[in-house]
Amino acid sequence: MVLAACFGNLFAGRVVVETGASEMVYPGPDGKLVYVSDDQGGRLPDFSHVGYHSGARPIPDVPVRVMISPVEGDMTALIQRVVNQLGEMPVDANGHRGAVLLKRGVYRVEGSLRLSHSGIVLRGEGNGPDGTVIVAAGYGDIKHKRTLITVGDGNRAKPIPGSRRNITDGYVPVGARSFTVESAEGYQVGDRVLVHRPSTTAWISAIGCDNLKSQWTRVTDVRWVEDGPRPGVWYQRAGLSHPTLIPKKENETWKAFKTRVPLSGDGKKLDTTRQWRAGSYDLNFERRITAIDGNRITIDAPIVHTLDTAFGGGAVFNYETPGRVTEAGIENLRLVSEFADPIDGRPYGSPKEASHSENHAWNAIKLHRNSENTWVRNVTAHYFGWSVVSASGIRATVTDCVSLGHASRIAGGRRYPFMIDGQMNLVQRCVTFEGRHEFVTQARTAGPNVFVDCVGFNSKSSAGPHHRYSVGTLFDNVKSGHYMESRFRGSSGSGHGWAGTQTCFYNCIAPDFKVQAPPGGMAWVIGSGREYSAATRTRPPSLYYRQVEDRLGKRALDYLSIPGQRENMGRFQWVENRLKPEKRNPGGTAGESQ
Repeated sequence: MVLAACFGNLFAGRVVVETGASEMVYPGPDGKLVYVSDDQGGRLPDFSHVGYHSGARPIPDVPVRVMISPVEGDMTALIQRVVNQLGEMPVDANGHRGAVLLKRGVYRVEGSLRLSHSGIVLRGEGNGPDGTVIVAAGYGDIKHKRTLITVGDGNRAKPIPGSRRNITDGYVPVGARSFTVESAEGYQVGDRVLVHRPSTTAWISAIGCDNLKSQWTRVTDVRWVEDGPRPGVWYQRAGLSHPTLIPKKENETWKAFKTRVPLSGDGKKLDTTRQWRAGSYDLNFERRITAIDGNRITIDAPIVHTLDTAFGGGAVFNYETPGRVTEAGIENLRLVSEFADPIDGRPYGSPKEASHSENHAWNAIKLHRNSENTWVRNVTAHYFGWSVVSASGIRATVTDCVSLGHASRIAGGRRYPFMIDGQMNLVQRCVTFEGRHEFVTQARTAGPNVFVDCVGFNSKSSAGPHHRYSVGTLFDNVKSGHYMESRFRGSSGSGHGWAGTQTCFYNCIAPDFKVQAPPGGMAWVIGSGREYSAATRTRPPSLYYRQVEDRLGKRALDYLSIPGQRENMGRFQWVENRLKPEKRNPGGTAGESQ
């Protein structure tokens, strides 16, 4: 089912639905893809600029510099000390310091491991039950709710003062790679720039996100905090495992703030719908200048959102990223969260407890926002409450990973095994069991991002952009047991509004597709259906891999794909081999966490 956007006489969104041969994108006489643009020049973007070094380099095999063997007790401090010591060594010509090899065995980690230096790889000797197993130890207390392994920090790219140049084109369409600025003086080819797209009051009103339906929700533990670094009102909402803050604005008086907070007179109900506010949905696309012709700038990867002077236009900034972690990897590991008392044959907790245990490790791996050119490969994870890999940085590749299932309630804010809220990230050949939003993007995600050749089993909810505006996402040969969606979610959650735009479902398989485009936006459902069907599917078999081939040549496919994969796209023949180690898993078989 494809839903239509309906906002009266406002400028319309566009949803393209095609089966069989596509008229939007197809191989031309020379074999390269031909794209059809709309009347304003908008087109299906080139999604190929994602992943480690935008696909231009294979993930490296970084030499081992130090080895660790497992011992009894908490190994957090030992592993972290070795990682930090390696971080003090110089990087080589490729930006690498070396790999820390965790020898085969079980490592109990009661805290968190942090890769805070560039060029470090954390590597195991296998992701099977008899490989390198890192156990996120501890359960039954909220203090254990944490991320097991983090890379980088959460700092955002910082625009350099004085470098702003306004874009003077009246309209820059989706898929564009060039635009005119008021002056290109001071910019050079090779410069890294932020292409800024503002979120104005007029635009938010035009897409209907300033008048979302109120939701009066019962709340408890309401606390007004006037002092400290985070003033505002805290409250606990039923169904959530953590308190929520409504922050006071920096220059807002306390009286004005208390008037603004939509709390009922008895203090027991709160309107949890948050209307979208100007400035809160700005997008900053990290790009590099490849050419300058007068005041016209060309960038390396396309813009995946329109820039329209009617809604604030756009601008370009130079930027800096102090402390950014690059060339870091996590590979060949098995990550498991303890979640309840062990029983015979189940050292991490009884499967009967997995549907409600929550005070244990929540995320396996977090690639923080201030990270770039990182990777996670050949990692298997089990019993984490929220995510296996959360990719918030730029140009990460997450490949050949498995989520065996979660330990948590099946409710909001849980079971998002492969989650993206950064830009230019690639998730490929990944498998999930019992995910709620198994392949998902989050709020204000700039894109482009790609999920390719991934499959979810026993899916608990939808796959796709989840809330509050993710732009430029390709789901390519993704199979889900639940419907896939990119649509207006209205006041769902706390006011999700438009989950995403410029979303493409290409040769995907799901019971249903619920797809809308916001006013001024686009979406595509191409070659997708309820089952694998030669009549339904579109050629080429994979949009992403063909776009990579067009840009980088077939050599790139040799390291991005595995033998036989591209010839059998949509059949997921590689999955059985990937899951063979789980057939006799003493910690619980795949999909058996309920």
